[in-house]
Amino acid sequence: MDGTIRIWDVRPFAPAERCVKLMSGHQHNFERNLLKCAWSADGSKVAAGSSDRFLYIWDTTSRRVLYKLPGHNGSVNAVDFHQTESIILSASSDKQIYLGEIDH
Repeated sequence: MDGTIRIWDVRPFAPAERCVKLMSGHQHNFERNLLKCAWSADGSKVAAGSSDRFLYIWDTTSRRVLYKLPGHNGSVNAVDFHQTESIILSASSDKQIYLGEIDH
C-alpha cells in the first residue's frame, strides 16, 4: 500500500535490520488489490504490477526501473517470469493476460 517493494532477509540469525533493499515506482489505489511480485529465474530482476496499469521490472542490484510496460486497461494484479526464456506474463483487472519478451 505504500508504493514500495521490499526485499527481506528471512534467514535465521539474520541482522536486526532485515529489509535489505527497497524499490519504488509502482502505485496502489482504492481497489486495494493484491499486486503479486515475481523474481526472474536468475534473481537479477523483480517485477510487480501496478494500479497505474503498467508492469514494472527492476534490476535488483541497482534498484533501477528497467522497464515500465504499458498495455493494460486496469490494475496489473499478477506477473510472472518464464523459467528459461526472457518472457514475462501479466494479468490485470481488465480480464486480459499479456505475454511479452524482454531483453536479458
